[in-house]
Amino acid sequence: MDVRGIGVFGSSESLPGEPEYERARRIGRLIAGAGFAVVCGGYGGIMEASSRGAREAGGRAIGITCAEFRSRTANPYLTELHEEPDLFARTRRLIGSSRSFIILPGKSGTLAEAVFLWALRRAGLGEGKPVVLVGDIWPRVLEALRSSNLLEAESLSDTTIAIDEEEAVVKATAERAEAGHGESRTGSDAQG
Repeated sequence: MDVRGIGVFGSSESLPGEPEYERARRIGRLIAGAGFAVVCGGYGGIMEASSRGAREAGGRAIGITCAEFRSRTANPYLTELHEEPDLFARTRRLIGSSRSFIILPGKSGTLAEAVFLWALRRAGLGEGKPVVLVGDIWPRVLEALRSSNLLEAESLSDTTIAIDEEEAVVKATAERAEAGHGESRTGSDAQG
């Protein structure tokens, strides 16, 4: 799969016109404008919004869905659709298909994806794939995880917080992400 894709994670419940939906839509446009594909879970909410934005900008939107989610339908903005047999295979493909990740606020599924990326880093895997957190919730989430001893500083290597869509896409598409290695990105913005 094309690793020039940027993974976009976030709530499946955001609706058109809502601030997070429109933020993800703009992120999709910016990703496509930078010459990358959006890689997402393929369903609604943030996944739909980022796919829609990418398509509006003439770009690609790759959806990776799950056969276990029989009641869900893929969003109509995808240019490619790949169905995986289960949630674990879907998560593995989402991560493997992305050179970096932009994570917007979501619920337990979004948090699970973020924590899985951090666990991979702690294990020495997945290094060099930046994780960019967008939204004012993330500093509080990180602090709660760190203060409870649930997240180690080394897990946050390559993780930053962006204040807006433009900064998120710049960080996710930086040359360092393309190289797949380099110095740590655990600056004060991700460390609290």
